Amino acid sequence: MARKSDKEFSLREGLAFCFAMIGVQLSSEFITQWGTYFYSPTPGSGRVIYIGIGLVGIIFVVGRVFDVVTDPLVGVWSDKTSNRPTVWRILPIRGRRRPFIFWGSILMAATSIAFWYPPVARESPKNLIFACVIICVHWGFFTVCAVPLYALAPEIARSNQARVKLGTWVGVGTILGVALADGLSGELISRFDPARRQTAPVEVATAVSADSEAIITPEAEAPAGAFSPVGYQRVAMLFTVVSLCAFQFFVWGVRERYQQHGHVAASSPVGEILGALQNRLFLHYFLIFLAFNIGYLAAQRALPFWAEVGLGGDEGTVTRLLGPFVVGCLLAAAVMPALSKRVSVKWLMVIGLFLMTFSLPWMYAIGRADLPSNTKVLLGACLFAFAGLGQGIMYLLPVPLLGAIIDLDEQRSGRRREAIFNAWHNITWKGGLALSVFVATLSMRWFGNSADNPLGVLLVGPLGGLFGLIALIGALFYPVLHVASETPREEPKNS
Repeated sequence: MARKSDKEFSLREGLAFCFAMIGVQLSSEFITQWGTYFYSPTPGSGRVIYIGIGLVGIIFVVGRVFDVVTDPLVGVWSDKTSNRPTVWRILPIRGRRRPFIFWGSILMAATSIAFWYPPVARESPKNLIFACVIICVHWGFFTVCAVPLYALAPEIARSNQARVKLGTWVGVGTILGVALADGLSGELISRFDPARRQTAPVEVATAVSADSEAIITPEAEAPAGAFSPVGYQRVAMLFTVVSLCAFQFFVWGVRERYQQHGHVAASSPVGEILGALQNRLFLHYFLIFLAFNIGYLAAQRALPFWAEVGLGGDEGTVTRLLGPFVVGCLLAAAVMPALSKRVSVKWLMVIGLFLMTFSLPWMYAIGRADLPSNTKVLLGACLFAFAGLGQGIMYLLPVPLLGAIIDLDEQRSGRRREAIFNAWHNITWKGGLALSVFVATLSMRWFGNSADNPLGVLLVGPLGGLFGLIALIGALFYPVLHVASETPREEPKNS
């Protein structure tokens, strides 16, 4: 095990993790949040439809199936990499993790931009093929960067309190990254699009009744030429530069601590990959986070559609909704270190899941309400502020939860396999993303996603809440751990 002095981390390393998490979100979440809407926007909105709503989900399903293969392989590769510089490393970057992050972040820059340049400016199978290829290559490079990055967290913080503190840095960086990639990006897309400065877009909700309540009508369409892909492309370029700088700061700002003690028997990559899933505690963790991510991300994927057909807004409305969400997340992150001293991480997980599960179904009620558009946006902002409290907790938990699992695994196997466990954790997010896009687009395809038939959009919130309920039930049966022996045991009840 590491020396006592290695259990803590420096302020520079905390900041490096924070900045790296911003880079993770900018290089991944912008594509996942806006990719569906960009390729298959609301019919009649004046935007180019590159892929039909029934097919656009294939892009993300194909990309995540590819991830199921690459994530564990990169995890094993990173875990088995020597600390010493080797021939393939042109620069003398030591460690099992940092060389991957260095090269992965550079290679990922090209695909982060290319995704937003479909080859045909209309609905075409070529766009579907193009997007599937680009997304697979992009997630491959992203995996090379992200899996080793996450693996460093339980290595440099070895005590539970240190992991909660590092988890706070990770959570704050993730929250800020989400604010930029999901929230601020909507306003930036609108402002960076030259077509919108030339022709003012027509609001979807334009017909107003005598009592000043907005009525959504299918005839209220934006004029041709009011929207272009340029806004998305410029934002992608900006986010790519910022994320690349954040990853490179991490590479040169974090010190690896890994030291192998004693002889460990060699094992095959397949054995290493499957060994993680044979850990019953980790399998329990895996299923909880997979169900949660499906529900939460399904609602997030439908957010641009909900803002337009449910609230009568546009991309800028997403920014106004996610601003309070980010504030809620940051409030949760601010109290987590103190709260974790009184409440175990298991019960923090239960609280976070409860808040999210309770929030999501209200998207249906607000979207259906016979209220003015401005009032709906205000209610939506309040809803997302409440949901942000739960999501802020969930952002901070993987570091201490996975750290305990990895410690237990080391006691039993003699190996520090941070990367392989974090690779499987990434699959809970990436697999949840693929399935969430499938859930959201299937609902919109079956029940409607247009201004005159928005039911499919409004149902995504309750469907997300259903998956959140499954995760909550799983969390109630998760053990309270104290990593002090080879087997888990309960902590004192006041922990």
